[in-house]
Amino acid sequence: MKEKLPNLITILGPTASGKSSLGIELALKFNGEIISADSRQVYRKMNIGTGKVTKEEQNMIKHHLLDVVGPNENFSLAHFQPLAFAAIDDILNRNKLPFLVGGTALYIYSVIDNYNLSNVGANAARRKELEKLSADELSVIASAALAKRSNLNNMPGSDDQIATVSLAELGFPRNDTKNPRRLIRAIEKLEAGFNLESKKNPPKYENLIFGINPPKEELIEKIDKRVDQRIEQGMIEEVSKLRKIVPDEKLISFGLEYKFITEHLQGKNSKQEMTRLLKNAIHSFSKRQMTWFKKDKRIIWIENSSQAEETIKKSRAILL
Repeated sequence: MKEKLPNLITILGPTASGKSSLGIELALKFNGEIISADSRQVYRKMNIGTGKVTKEEQNMIKHHLLDVVGPNENFSLAHFQPLAFAAIDDILNRNKLPFLVGGTALYIYSVIDNYNLSNVGANAARRKELEKLSADELSVIASAALAKRSNLNNMPGSDDQIATVSLAELGFPRNDTKNPRRLIRAIEKLEAGFNLESKKNPPKYENLIFGINPPKEELIEKIDKRVDQRIEQGMIEEVSKLRKIVPDEKLISFGLEYKFITEHLQGKNSKQEMTRLLKNAIHSFSKRQMTWFKKDKRIIWIENSSQAEETIKKSRAILL
């Protein structure tokens, strides 16, 4: 008889879809704790721009993997996965139910699909050289390094599948080829002989995956409203303070809010134009998130918390 794995409940969806509030509601209902699967919420001092849950919300339900490193430190998928596993196992050992909540697909799937990751260390001297180059120059170097990898030609599947696997294994999402920080990490891995062949270990948990996907117009409205609210809450001031301790290039590499506000503070555009560009960029980002998530047939798409509650009860995911 197959041994039953411990339960893990995941809540995913596009940005502004309501994942955080649903996670808190369900965790309160089912004696749970939350593991954040967000690639930017791991950074301290990046609160408003990342939509980090408030201290009051953290007091309601314990959250893991928030404020893990400083904004000047490096943090990647290879750091996230073992920390997430440790947090989940700690929650289970205390007879509570773990909820993995977030929108960073690569972080989420590294846990639920138990990616076999390579721990290629950073090359300080090489990184110093690469940090002087533009994103376009880095992209050329990464492409050349990728082409040299003979095992790439032997991988099964279509060219599109190969590209997706390659980028995922390198530790950054597809279509993120203009991000210098991620490109440098990709080059380091490739030049160190990182194996691009996708590998997954057996799953560690019995995964119950919920997805939230509001209607398109509703989501756009939520995104735009949230941007306006965060600006009122001091998001521009947050980025201004970060610029005193973090280089502009790194802030821009965090994307979205940090990219567009940094450029605004550099004088490249007005507040009104920055807001318009940011909203449009988040609209596009949410579409890319859903393109990834829609490929996973395991996801149970829900419209409200009641549907999730009933599914959890029927799945026997509750720890007795």
